[in-house]
Amino acid sequence: MSKWIEHPLIYPEKIESRLYQQVLAADVLRKGNSMIVAPTALGKTIIAALVAAERLKNYPESKVLVVAPSKPLAVQHEESFRMFLKATSSVLTGAVNPKERSKRWEEANIILATPQTIESDLIAGRYSLENVSLLVFDECHRGTGSYAYVFLANNYQSTAKNPLILGLTASPGGDEEKIKSVCENLFIRDVVVKNEDDSDVKPYFNPIEVGWVRVELAPEQKEIKGHLEGALKGRLKGLKKMGIIKSISQVSKRDILRARNRVQNRISRSAQPSRDCLIAISVLTAVFSILHSLELLETQGIRNLNGYFQRLSK
Repeated sequence: MSKWIEHPLIYPEKIESRLYQQVLAADVLRKGNSMIVAPTALGKTIIAALVAAERLKNYPESKVLVVAPSKPLAVQHEESFRMFLKATSSVLTGAVNPKERSKRWEEANIILATPQTIESDLIAGRYSLENVSLLVFDECHRGTGSYAYVFLANNYQSTAKNPLILGLTASPGGDEEKIKSVCENLFIRDVVVKNEDDSDVKPYFNPIEVGWVRVELAPEQKEIKGHLEGALKGRLKGLKKMGIIKSISQVSKRDILRARNRVQNRISRSAQPSRDCLIAISVLTAVFSILHSLELLETQGIRNLNGYFQRLSK
C-alpha cells in the first residue's frame, strides 16, 4: 500500500495513508449521514477531507460546507483543507460583509464558516444549500435546542439535491438522551466511536523516539513571541481563577480543547447558561488562537503567522 493517499483532488504526499481513516471515510460515503466520535489525535479533519474529495469528484459542480463554532476554528479548518485538497476554499464569518460573503460563496468549492453566519445568510436569501454535496458539523454535540446547527441541518435536508451530513466530535457527552437528540436534530443515521486503543488504530500510535533540533529564533520573532506569551499568560490566569484549568504552565492546544468541551457540555445542559460559562468559552477560543499563533511563529515563521492573522481579520 502506498504511504500517501492518491486521489485526483488530493495533493500528492499530503495525507498519509491510514487504513482506519480510509475505512471511516468510505463508511460515511456508503452508509450516509454519520457521526464520528474520536479524540483529536485520530485526525477527524483528515477523514472529513477524504469524504469531501470524493463528493467533489462525484459532484463536480457542487460545494462542501464545513461549519465550526468559532472563527479561529473555521480559519484553522480552511488552512487544512487548502493544504490537502485541489479545490478553492474560503472562510465566511460575521466579520465579512454580506456582499463579500455572497461573492465568496459563489466562487469557492469549499466553504468554512461559523453556523450563525450561514444561518443569517440563508434567512436573508443570499444563497442556498441546494448545491452542497457535503455538510460537516465540527463539534456536532452542540446540535441541540436553538443552536444554529439544528436550523442548518433542517434547511440542508429539505433543499440539497445530493445531501450528506458528517458530524465530528471528541466529546458527545455521557447523556444518552442528549446523544439521541443530536442524532435526530442533525439527521444522523450511524454513530462510530474510535479511540487510540482500537486494533486498527493502534499501529499508528506506537511509541517513537523523537529527536529535537532547537533553532535560535530571530530577534523579531522573539519580540513577537514575548507579546503573544504576555497575552496568553493573562488569559490563562483568568481561566485558572474561574476554575476552568488547574495550572497555567505548559498548557497545550489539546488541554484547551478538552477544557472547552467541558464548558460546552455545561452550557448544553442548561436552558440559561451562566455568564461565566459564556465568558470562559470566549477566553478559551482566544487562548486556542494564541497557542496556534505561537506554534506557527516557532515552526513556520513570521510570514505564515501573518497569513493566519490576515485570515482571522477577514
